[in-house]
Amino acid sequence: MYKKYKDLQDKLSNTLIRAKENGVVIDITADMKVKDVKIEDDSLLSVDRKSELEENIKKAFVKGQQKATEVAMQKTKEILWFDPNQLAGMLGGQGGFPGLK
Repeated sequence: MYKKYKDLQDKLSNTLIRAKENGVVIDITADMKVKDVKIEDDSLLSVDRKSELEENIKKAFVKGQQKATEVAMQKTKEILWFDPNQLAGMLGGQGGFPGLK
């Protein structure tokens, strides 16, 4: 079981997800580590668009987290033959793990 768990960890840390939101790009691994943030739209760098830039970063990060959670759940099923949603159900289905429904 340890080898499977280690394989899962390796797969998650090496799986990169790219999320984009209105000129902002965030690369995040399936184990939720942010690898890169890019501002592709230079006009967002002006002081008068600061709040828009901040909101776009937040939205891109949330998208990345959601995608990473989905990928992590799928990889868990593939490698450990275990559905993480089952654990959430065993924990009462309320508040279990973030992103699990």
